[in-house]
Amino acid sequence: MDIETEIRQLKLRADALEASVRTGDAASTRPRARRRHRHPRTQAGDPHLDTKTQVKCLQAELNQDFSALNDEIESFRRHTADELTKIRIQTHDQYAFILRRLTDMAILLDVLLNQTDTT
Repeated sequence: MDIETEIRQLKLRADALEASVRTGDAASTRPRARRRHRHPRTQAGDPHLDTKTQVKCLQAELNQDFSALNDEIESFRRHTADELTKIRIQTHDQYAFILRRLTDMAILLDVLLNQTDTT
């Protein structure tokens, strides 16, 4: 399907949605709300059990969210540790390079000073 056809279809859907909102028939175009599954032991007329079921569902969702958050944090920690290791290695290499250059300069300075002393 090409882009123009997709754009036309989206415009048609948007126009249909606007028309349904104007006529007050928005409920027919809205997506259906997600239904929560009832625990098999609960009965429709018992609000106490229904509330317990909702609390258990919310606890399960929170546990899943926290688990996903922990996974993300662990991934971030690993990534940060890898990056810090790379930075430490680069810093050490640069320090070693500078130290070698300073040593070379010190040797050259000593050589030059010895030449001026002998002349």
